[in-house]
Amino acid sequence: MLALPNYSLLLVMACFWLVFLLVSTQLVGPLGRLLEEREGRIETARRSHERARTDLTEAMARCDRDVASAAAEAQKDRAALRAAGEAARRAHLDQARTQVQARLASLGVELDDASRAARAVLRERGAELARELASRLAGRSLA
Repeated sequence: MLALPNYSLLLVMACFWLVFLLVSTQLVGPLGRLLEEREGRIETARRSHERARTDLTEAMARCDRDVASAAAEAQKDRAALRAAGEAARRAHLDQARTQVQARLASLGVELDDASRAARAVLRERGAELARELASRLAGRSLA
């Protein structure tokens, strides 16, 4: 008797190819697309991050240059203000010195005038004061 061929191998092969087709279309394909999509997002994020880092580096360099420029400008302004203040201080000192010298000169003139006037009064009253002193020493009035 002839035996029927064993179709189980064909059935296993058909099941294998059916499962392979289902897994590849329903699981591997979507996972592959998902992984590719994720890789694309990662690459986009990486490029965006690099761009942001470059922009930040440029902005920091620009800020450093601006700060250095502002510091130099402030130093110049400070030096100019210091020089102007020193000039104003010297002008005030010179003005005060001139006023003091003028006041000293006028006081010297006043003192000389007062001294001359006192000498003149002493000369005029010298004889009279001498008589008065002699009268007091003598204890009697002298003419």
